[in-house]
Amino acid sequence: MSLSIHLKQLSCLLVICLGTGIGAFAQQKSKDPEKPKAPEQTLRAEIVSDSFEEEHFVHPLPDSSVLVITFDKHSWFSKSKTKYTKYSKALKVLWTKEEENQQGTDFHKITSDGASTFLLYTTRERKKLLLYKLNNRTGEITYTTHVLPNSYIYVNEIMASQGKVFLSGVENYKINILLIDPAVEDCRILPAVFGQEEDLGEFRVDTLTHAAEFLVSETNNYRSRVQVKRMDPKGDVLGTYFLPPRIDFSTETNIQDGRLTPGDTLSKLILGTYGYRETTFARGVFSSDLAGNIKFYDFSKFDRFFDHLSQRQQRRMKAKFVRRERQGKPLVLRYRLLLHPIMPHPQGYALVGEVYYPQYRQNSYYNNYDPRYNVDNTQRRNYDGFRFTHAIVCVFDKEGNLLWDNNYKLEGKTYADLAPTIEAGVARDGQVAILYPDEDELKFKRLLQGVSFTNNEEFEVRVEETDEKRVDSNSEGVVHWYGGNFIAFGFQRIRPKEGKARTVFVLQNLAF
Repeated sequence: MSLSIHLKQLSCLLVICLGTGIGAFAQQKSKDPEKPKAPEQTLRAEIVSDSFEEEHFVHPLPDSSVLVITFDKHSWFSKSKTKYTKYSKALKVLWTKEEENQQGTDFHKITSDGASTFLLYTTRERKKLLLYKLNNRTGEITYTTHVLPNSYIYVNEIMASQGKVFLSGVENYKINILLIDPAVEDCRILPAVFGQEEDLGEFRVDTLTHAAEFLVSETNNYRSRVQVKRMDPKGDVLGTYFLPPRIDFSTETNIQDGRLTPGDTLSKLILGTYGYRETTFARGVFSSDLAGNIKFYDFSKFDRFFDHLSQRQQRRMKAKFVRRERQGKPLVLRYRLLLHPIMPHPQGYALVGEVYYPQYRQNSYYNNYDPRYNVDNTQRRNYDGFRFTHAIVCVFDKEGNLLWDNNYKLEGKTYADLAPTIEAGVARDGQVAILYPDEDELKFKRLLQGVSFTNNEEFEVRVEETDEKRVDSNSEGVVHWYGGNFIAFGFQRIRPKEGKARTVFVLQNLAF
């Protein structure tokens, strides 16, 4: 065969290879995640304020308005006033009220029902509490004094229902549920809920039925289940439910934690996590009605649970699942899930969870007291906090069937306390928006069925005018408002094109 024929064959082969490579590259590029659109920032309110003198608390109300509470930072040792300002859905001031502070009191918790907002204050007397009641329509303020059963109860959370306030407290690491009636001085203990502090999964008031609902985990060290208790606004028990109804030692699934959907007992669902036998690691999510008809969904069967990993890591993970499935042994991942409250969704319900694990660090120390251990340094394992890797969204229909899931890779930061690090909301079109503050910017992601967006998008909270410049900011945060809307807030130092700079506390809507 001549040299020219060889060259022609090589040329053809090269063209084929290049064409195949380019086609594969184009196909890969088409599968790359899309870049999501940042939320719109159309509404803004500014409060002239100095961060050295005042602090502000932003509290969305059930009617989609916003309450801003302004505290004097030096109110503990001297007489001062607290200002309450209500903003409309368009961030326009509806009313402003001031109330003189009681000396030696400290703001602790806040909650709202449809008509009123309640603010709980602690006092120098550990058993004594002050409860402020704020009329959401007029701004009228009244307060009452209440006494705890003993001085060792610490109040973690409060919820209001039809003018009464439920308290979730802890005494010696045990759950205490109490009820405050503004007309009665003593706080009443409700003995219907038992367990350790970490066993209380959810404490909420159903906006449709006005019932207070408690979800508590129970375990015998081999199997666990959850108990749901429902009470009316007077504290009387409406119903008690167990999931599963009976503990079955022959099954390998273990119910861990859950959240409740709104609605009456006939339509209410529990969505939560389950594990393998007695392990504390989550293996998947479940859905169930209050009768105990449970459906399980393993993480390995999710469409996008592992999207936070690289393509290579995902392939290795899937291979592990296949290998373990052939061996008849489940692959137990060291994932724990911090669940958010369930949100209504056009297709049913949306459940958001943050995947985390306890973080430890190794410290070396030298033993100066016992020469037997002086040859080598001794390693000590110290607890460092909770490291969050990614967030997941699971959308269910109203029968508890999992419709779709999606994933948001987080920064992998470590936090000292186990608490939510992101804010989530559901827009009208069904997309789930997630965002969280990171230094001077907000990171975000839109989560849709079958759509993959990039994980590293961020934006800044804008200023009032295009020719203005933000020169400094502090005390920034974000809170879910309603639907796909959020409120970003914080102090900003703004320099206009002409004139003096101003320092303001900002409310800025973020619309997805």
